[in-house]
Amino acid sequence: MRNITGQAVIGEDLYGRESELELLWEKLEQGEHVLMLAPRRVGKTSLMLELRREPRENWDVFYVDVEGTEDSADCLAAIVAALAKNPEYRRGIEKIPFAKAAVDTLKSTFSFSEVSVSTEKLRIELKRAIGRDWKRTADELLERLESLPDPGRNLLIILDEFPILVSRMLKTPEGKHDVELLLSGLRRWRQSPQMRGKVCTLIGGSIGLEGILRRFALSGLINDLAPFHLDSWNRDVAVKFLEELGDSYDFRMDERAVSQILDLLSDPVPYHLQLFFSTLRQFCNGDPSRVSESAIERCFTERLAGPGGTPHLDHYAARLEIMLDADEREAAHDILNHACRRREGARISDIEKLTRRGESVFLSALRNLESDGYVRRDGSYVCFRSNLLREWWRKNRSEGMEP
Repeated sequence: MRNITGQAVIGEDLYGRESELELLWEKLEQGEHVLMLAPRRVGKTSLMLELRREPRENWDVFYVDVEGTEDSADCLAAIVAALAKNPEYRRGIEKIPFAKAAVDTLKSTFSFSEVSVSTEKLRIELKRAIGRDWKRTADELLERLESLPDPGRNLLIILDEFPILVSRMLKTPEGKHDVELLLSGLRRWRQSPQMRGKVCTLIGGSIGLEGILRRFALSGLINDLAPFHLDSWNRDVAVKFLEELGDSYDFRMDERAVSQILDLLSDPVPYHLQLFFSTLRQFCNGDPSRVSESAIERCFTERLAGPGGTPHLDHYAARLEIMLDADEREAAHDILNHACRRREGARISDIEKLTRRGESVFLSALRNLESDGYVRRDGSYVCFRSNLLREWWRKNRSEGMEP
């Protein structure tokens, strides 16, 4: 088993998700369309890529990352580009009465070397060809998908980071109207009688789609999706992971060291465990005899929770810009800035009095922070789920706050 800290992991490197994979396939084989709800860095994309890497018998799985797309036409172009990379599906897609430019794009792109064609390049060319006529193209693709895949086969289309696309679109002048059209189009796909039992969709993201749509009264357009919650590992799985990873790298830690690491993290987010292991191994020059209580504490305090941890944790701050409007973002910062002072968090009523943002804005921000894995409620208190994120936020983001 390799300790991969920069990319999604699949195959033998994907650890402790056997039951989640089994449950996902169970839902899909029942014909359900899935909304995967997962906080950042718990392994959402890895799970999606594993579905593609090792599909069930008679399933064709296409993974589409729409984080970098800008609008509905871009999203549709990304889906078509992914399908067109497969010769069997491309033959069906080319029969669609696309605009002539889109057909020419497909034929010219694959007329030379199919292997050398990147999905990203094809997406850009298709978006240009589809243009503003994406709704007609989407309807025509739906008609074609009703006769695809071949009899006896099933198709799964995975849309990763879809909430980021939706959030980006909602910030444009016609955002709500455009998002409503996109969501309605995808809903027609899911509810088509001809596609039932043949074509499934899995929509996922590291920020909550429900929270974004709630502000614009669009939640009803995704209420047919079956929720699938993916969370951090439990402590037992985290312990076994560190033990097996230690064996793989000849860096086995004793029970006390493993317990200290998990206590410091508090929330065993897979990526955070991978980072801790990598940092500690480097700190000790690969020598497990140099692991000590002091070494573990210093790795946590000085490296992971210090400025060195910013490249790995700053996305938590950046995500607030995407998922919240200005008022909710300010309220969220107030919540996090107060909760980070102490490990047990802060009293909810005290924070609410200090924010002066209004009860509805405060509660909406708190609900979003909970659903996206930043904080949890503990009685009348709100506290960080991750002690690593708490320490990093206290040191690097809560400017002007008293300790």
